Amino acid sequence: MIRKLLFILCMIPLCLQAQKSISGTFSPAEDYKWFIVYKLKTTHQEYIDNGKIVDGKLQYTFKEDAPTGMYRLVYGMPQESENFDFIYSGTEDIIFVFDEKGSEFTTSKENKLNTSYFSSVNLVKREINEFYQSGQTNKEAFLAIFKTLQDTQDIFEKEAAGTIAYEFIKASRAYIPMKYEEPAEMVENIRKHYFDHVDFSNLQLQNSDFIADKISNYVFTALPLKEYTGEELIEAYKTNIDVVSKKIATVPVAYQKTLFTVLWEQMVVLENDAIAIYVADKYLISLAKQLNDAELVKKLETHKRLAFGEVAPEITWKKDTKTHKLSEQEGAENYIIVFWSSTCSHCLKEFPKLKAFVEGQEKGKFQVIAVGLEDERASWANETSFYPGFTHILGLGKWDNEIGNMYDVTSTPTFFVLDKDKRIIGKPYGVKELEEFFTTEE
Repeated sequence: MIRKLLFILCMIPLCLQAQKSISGTFSPAEDYKWFIVYKLKTTHQEYIDNGKIVDGKLQYTFKEDAPTGMYRLVYGMPQESENFDFIYSGTEDIIFVFDEKGSEFTTSKENKLNTSYFSSVNLVKREINEFYQSGQTNKEAFLAIFKTLQDTQDIFEKEAAGTIAYEFIKASRAYIPMKYEEPAEMVENIRKHYFDHVDFSNLQLQNSDFIADKISNYVFTALPLKEYTGEELIEAYKTNIDVVSKKIATVPVAYQKTLFTVLWEQMVVLENDAIAIYVADKYLISLAKQLNDAELVKKLETHKRLAFGEVAPEITWKKDTKTHKLSEQEGAENYIIVFWSSTCSHCLKEFPKLKAFVEGQEKGKFQVIAVGLEDERASWANETSFYPGFTHILGLGKWDNEIGNMYDVTSTPTFFVLDKDKRIIGKPYGVKELEEFFTTEE
């Protein structure tokens, strides 16, 4: 019995030692107060824990049953940008330093290998770009650069064997030509072999941003060397997206939805509505419906309804017992729809600026249609009296108003700029951006 108890007591320190930690130093210390740790999954990031950063020092110990893989450490707002990812292997502690240049791992073979690999490969790829940009055609110099790239890849794969980092390093293996290639031929071969070493079924790759980043980079950069018109570029993006769809056809539907959602969101941010709508119509809406994701379907349909180039949703209102419609308005080159509220202080500051801007333009240049999202009529009626040149519409119910919902209004003021055919051509944040929009147009 005593021998058994001694054996158990001896095992306790070993169990405690199995717990690994991540620690780091942030500079300048006063700018960092808290952190959140997430585990990256195929379709989302899973909250793990949070804590305080004290005097620029972070210390976090993983639970004994913490899964290995890619994690995300958030250190500020907005979370989407104020973060960095790291590998947790369960076998080593992680130490890093963080400053305005980013994060650097000082302890952790996995993370040092991963970051060093991408840094080293990017240096070689920079040499390749410089070679082409300088107009060189020396075949020996060309092949020597690619030998360096091949050697770098081989060294890191050998060093990383057996680690999680190996999966990312192997999947990033680049195209290596066997002879000198002209720029156009090189670009085409890179495009053709871009996904050769990506195993889309690999769970380590799926449980990270690697595949999503790889796909996005392909869509935006795997383009032949030529001058593009707007329509040609749109078609080129569509072609690349179709290639991507074939590559990920065998992964789970939920993961396909995640990858296409990333692409869709990037196009929305870039205001490339034509491609965003293409992704939604051809792939994403059907995936969302398969997974009964009604919220995403609604989001996609709302975006399409309010996309640049689309005819603005119809607005109907009554004035002096007569019914008026947005589609029937005439006599203006542009229409400015502004959703506002008489209880919104920012709106009350913007309206005089809007009035001054419109009155400073040629007659017939603009017609302002001001939709007041209100809880009651009195204050709205008082404020609208100061702007007799605007067309005023009362939207009772405020945030649950039919017109506001049709235009997906979640804050005031919200602006839409329409052309004479009532097509959406601008979505400025305020009067300053509105003025800049028309200055740029001219």
